Amino acid sequence: MDTKHIDTMQKYTTKKSAKRVRMTMPFGLKCNKCDRHTDKGEKLYCFKRAIGIDSTFEVVIYRFEFWCQCCRSDFSIVSDPGRYDYVPESGATFVAKRFHRFPYRL
Repeated sequence: MDTKHIDTMQKYTTKKSAKRVRMTMPFGLKCNKCDRHTDKGEKLYCFKRAIGIDSTFEVVIYRFEFWCQCCRSDFSIVSDPGRYDYVPESGATFVAKRFHRFPYRL
């Protein structure tokens, strides 16, 4: 049994005012620490926090805090109501599109 994973989960579950949810990644990201790619559509557990209210649209702005599946470092994305999208905040870099080396065969 991997006790490192249990210790990491206990660290995250002790945070207050955060709801643990399972979210589909809206775009591709690359971890800044280990360079692991997280593809668009990959489902990950994260913590969802309300961090403020947008003044123009009067919509709640959320921060989603993830952790890398390889090195367990933190990265977060923030909802952006003005662009109807999410913005990487810290710990990860946006990856526009990943191309496969070989085309799929049907």
